[in-house]
Amino acid sequence: MPKTTLFIGSSSAAKSQARAVVKKFTGPTLTFIPWWDAFTAGRTLLEDLDSIRSKVDGALLLFSPESTTTIRKKKYDIPNLNVLFEFGYFYGHFGKQKVAMLKYGDFYLPSDFGGYVHIFGSSSFRRGAVAQVGKRTASEFERWVAQL
Repeated sequence: MPKTTLFIGSSSAAKSQARAVVKKFTGPTLTFIPWWDAFTAGRTLLEDLDSIRSKVDGALLLFSPESTTTIRKKKYDIPNLNVLFEFGYFYGHFGKQKVAMLKYGDFYLPSDFGGYVHIFGSSSFRRGAVAQVGKRTASEFERWVAQL
């Protein structure tokens, strides 16, 4: 039975939610390498990502509102910039079908992100809190993993 291994990235504020996702979906055919186990103190992010990419079949990046910025004189919540960078890194390595964005909360993303694989997590998000991984999330996630 083939085993799929995914990298999962999130902000520190969404780490509890990412742990819930890992717990929900880990099984005999699916494992995760979470960022909190994968990154090594003293190494650069790129060094770690270069090492991780050879160990995984794809990447799931959990996006949530992290900070606020002003764009064209209007304030917006935006996701963690490291998670956005990791998304771009894995997209560049694996391509569109093997990288998914799991969205929790409401935040600004450039329109260029419209065509990527989005998995709906929840429309609300609280730092450090955990939303139940619902049926819609599970269905969208399982459909994405099946095509890897």
